[in-house]
Amino acid sequence: MHNRPNRRTGKMNAARDPILAALRQQGLKLTPQRLAIVDALVTRDGHPTVHDIYAAVRPAFPTMSLATVYNTLHTLARAGVVAELPFTTGTRFDRVTTPHVNLVCQRCGDIADAHEYTAILDRLHEAVTARSDFMVSTHRLDFYGLCAGCAGGTGEASIPA
Repeated sequence: MHNRPNRRTGKMNAARDPILAALRQQGLKLTPQRLAIVDALVTRDGHPTVHDIYAAVRPAFPTMSLATVYNTLHTLARAGVVAELPFTTGTRFDRVTTPHVNLVCQRCGDIADAHEYTAILDRLHEAVTARSDFMVSTHRLDFYGLCAGCAGGTGEASIPA
């Protein structure tokens, strides 16, 4: 019987490795708790909150504090391997650190990446950067509305103000 590489494990390791390297660069030990936080981050779809990650790792580490998760995620954001996305409802974290469009559901709070608009976003960035009276340091573009699940497939559902 041959051991075949697990494609999901391979993808997880590819996402995990730069994050682990960033923790090492910050002089942090790769404790079981930090490894669990990283694993929870790379295996979750979407843009989790500190509380989402905490809830995912707490069963395995019942004595882990929320501060450990918070500090680890903020260290990763400072290292540039995750993006910290502040919203009025709380901060979310994104493994995708390159500029892209986020689609934010105003009902369920889901956030989806819309990478198909990256070329348009790049052109907009270039146009704004070309202005001589403004120096762009970063940018972020979020569209708010209802996801397909909340809109019921009709697109006619009311959007909360």
